[in-house]
Amino acid sequence: MNTATLSSGENQNDSSQVLRGSKSNFLLSFLSLPTEQREGISHFYALSRVIDDAVDEHGAEEAAGLLEFWKREVALCYSDEPTHPITRSMRDSVRRFDIPRRYLELLIEGCEMDLRKKRYENFTELYEYCYRVAGVIGLTCMKIFGLGGERAEQSAVDLGLALQLTNILRDVKADAALGRIYLPREECLRFGVTEASLLRGTMEAGFRPLFAFQAERAQDYFDRAFAAMRELPRKPLVAAWIMGKTYEKILKKIQARHYDVFSKKVQLSKPVKLWIALREKFR
Repeated sequence: MNTATLSSGENQNDSSQVLRGSKSNFLLSFLSLPTEQREGISHFYALSRVIDDAVDEHGAEEAAGLLEFWKREVALCYSDEPTHPITRSMRDSVRRFDIPRRYLELLIEGCEMDLRKKRYENFTELYEYCYRVAGVIGLTCMKIFGLGGERAEQSAVDLGLALQLTNILRDVKADAALGRIYLPREECLRFGVTEASLLRGTMEAGFRPLFAFQAERAQDYFDRAFAAMRELPRKPLVAAWIMGKTYEKILKKIQARHYDVFSKKVQLSKPVKLWIALREKFR
C-alpha cells in the first residue's frame, strides 16, 4: 500500500478493523477499561499497529514513504484535520487525554530505526530504540489511564522496556530471518555467541547463558515497574497489570523451555491469558 492509496481514501481501515485483525496480547487488557479510556487506547493501539506494520510488511523505500505519511498525519492531529480514519480518531484521543505530540513522533522515530539499523553495539543503544518503540507507548497509556507524576511515568517506561525486552528474546528467530539482531553485540561477544550462529535460526546450547542474561534484565524491568505500580492507585492500572503479568508469564515460559525460542514460538493459550486478565481485574 503506498501513500497515494492511503491519501485517496482506498483501503483505509479504521481503528476497529485494525483491532479485529490483531492477535495482540494487549487486546484482552483493553476490556478492563471504562468506555472512554477503552476507545482512547484502542485508537492509540491501531495507530501504533499501522506504523509498525509499515516497516514490517513493506520494502524499505515504501516503508519510508509510509512513515512520512504517518508523520504528517500525526502533525495534523495537533493542528488540523487528519485525512485517515485512524488518525482522525486519534486526534480526538489526543485532545481528550492531553497526549504530547512528542510521544507519537518518538514512536515513529523508533520504527524508522528498523529501516536503517539492524545491529546494536551495546545496551545503551538498544535502550534508545526500546524507549521509542515501547517506553513512549507506556507513557501514552499512562496519560489515557489518567495518572501522572514521576513515579507513574517511570513505571510506564520500565514496563514498556520489560515488554519489549521479552519480545526481543521471544522473537530472536523471526528477527534474524529479517536480518535484524537486537541482542547487543558486546553482550553476544561476552558470551561467545556469533552473529552467524544467531542468523542460522536454530537453537544452540551456547545461546542459553546469553539468553538467560537477557531474561534477567527483562525481569528486573518487570520488578521495577511492578514495585512502582504498587504505590499507585490500582484501579486505573488494571489494564497495565494485565499487560505486564501476561508478558511476564511469556518470559517465565521462555525460561521453562530452557531458552529455546527457535523450535516453536513461545505463546500463551487463550485460557491462560483470560485467567491472568480475570485474576488481575478482581485482585
